[in-house]
Amino acid sequence: MNRYAWVDAAYDLSWTLAVIQARTENEARAVYGADQQVGKLTFEQANDERTEHLDEYGLVQLKAHGDYLVAIEPNGWVGNDPEVARKLSSPTGLFLSVYWSVNGHQLLQATDGQITGRFEPTFIGLPAGANDILPGWVGDDEFTLEHLRSASLAAVERQTGVAFDPAWLTDPLPTYRVPS
Repeated sequence: MNRYAWVDAAYDLSWTLAVIQARTENEARAVYGADQQVGKLTFEQANDERTEHLDEYGLVQLKAHGDYLVAIEPNGWVGNDPEVARKLSSPTGLFLSVYWSVNGHQLLQATDGQITGRFEPTFIGLPAGANDILPGWVGDDEFTLEHLRSASLAAVERQTGVAFDPAWLTDPLPTYRVPS
């Protein structure tokens, strides 16, 4: 059974999840532009705060996990920015994020300060994906439409060794404002 099957039915989940190797919270906050801690919030609380202040600021939640830092953005997309990925993987390291919302779905990977993957998984092998950068680990049948979200989390786990823990959505995490 797919450990991430739950996310395929989480239709209202809109976020960016990034896994960043060998970076501190302070380094990530600086690159994300996170300027003020709003407290320790659950994902739902952070999402409500984000919705209430949609035009004013975004939010990022940070969770240290071994040699990695996990950044969770409720209804946010800063972690889908190639410049953020380059900076947080430089000079050596790995940055891998997955973004999805009603507007799209994208995975972004940077290694040692260089973009090594940026693609919309539903367009792999199709003309619409012609400008995608596919890392060598992506196969033609890696991301099926019915399991697109769970396949994305599984890919993040395979590439980083970090298994997403659903408790990260219910545990209060340090949450910071990100300017819009």
